[in-house]
Amino acid sequence: MRYQKGKKDWKRALWGSNVFTIILVVLLAWSFVRATKEILLRYEINQEIKHLEGQLADLEGKTDKVDQLISYLKTDEYIEKEARLKLNLSKPGEKQINLAPTDQEHQQQVIDRRSNVLKWFNYFFK
Repeated sequence: MRYQKGKKDWKRALWGSNVFTIILVVLLAWSFVRATKEILLRYEINQEIKHLEGQLADLEGKTDKVDQLISYLKTDEYIEKEARLKLNLSKPGEKQINLAPTDQEHQQQVIDRRSNVLKWFNYFFK
């Protein structure tokens, strides 16, 4: 029984010592700091994941638009429209009338830098 009493005294002395209390407080503080760092790291990672998921959704939307454009560019309607505009092609029996100014007329409008008064004078008297 004496052995048991000495063992209990040793434990009681250890739990009651100031050094042991300080060590426990330091370990508790260290654990709290580590846990806080881990929580902040997980929060930042989750925020980055949300940001990247948003970018992924935007890119998927852009990909869908590009796929739609590609499918439109492959249609006969688009090919016919471009052939009419760029190559001046027409269907058999069809007549084309171009109302857009030619490049030469457009260049004359851009180059004409006369004053407004002179332009009006030329319009009425020439």
